[in-house]
Amino acid sequence: MQAKVPPEAADGGEDEEFERLEAKSRRLLIVALLAIVMVVAASAWFVGGTQGFEQLGQGGVNASLLPKVGEPAPDVSISVIDLQGRQIERVRLSDFRGQPVWLNFWGSWCPPCRAEMPDIEAAYAEKLGPQGLVWLAVSLNEPAEDAAAFAVLNDVTFTIASDPNRLDTGTAYPIANFPTHILIDEEGIVRDIVLAAIDKEEIIKRAEKILPDSE
Repeated sequence: MQAKVPPEAADGGEDEEFERLEAKSRRLLIVALLAIVMVVAASAWFVGGTQGFEQLGQGGVNASLLPKVGEPAPDVSISVIDLQGRQIERVRLSDFRGQPVWLNFWGSWCPPCRAEMPDIEAAYAEKLGPQGLVWLAVSLNEPAEDAAAFAVLNDVTFTIASDPNRLDTGTAYPIANFPTHILIDEEGIVRDIVLAAIDKEEIIKRAEKILPDSE
């Protein structure tokens, strides 16, 4: 005669099988989540790298592509916009020869650019503008309307330009770090390059390199 399996023993076997399946499912879920995290982290690192993770204290990932300190700043023609994002004029960088120019590449989509904008306005309005410095902030990779809206939000008084598709500046200034600051003296010579967001005090200090009355 075949021995009968007690109901309790049968239930125990089913419970053990269920627990094994549940544990296996948990392991698979953990592996899948880890894979997703690694993909997201790798993507973030790649994007962040193009935005300048390597630039802190080292000059940035695209420093070798930019004009060098001591060299003439490449001349470009760009669109200056009003507070609605409409083009009001085309200007050339060489139009400002005889004046120190702070050329700033930025985007309202860029957190460090957004963070430094109030400091830029404060430094420009309180000291640099009255001393004759031209601040030319060129927005990249976004519609002109977005750049204008952020300028309005921060009550900026310096010049905002727009090059949404980099058709005007991309060859001469292949920007990979945001923000990028290029300081140009009265003779059109690059005197300093900063590939990071900077505060009001640092802005004023670095501007001394191109302000004629501070030499």
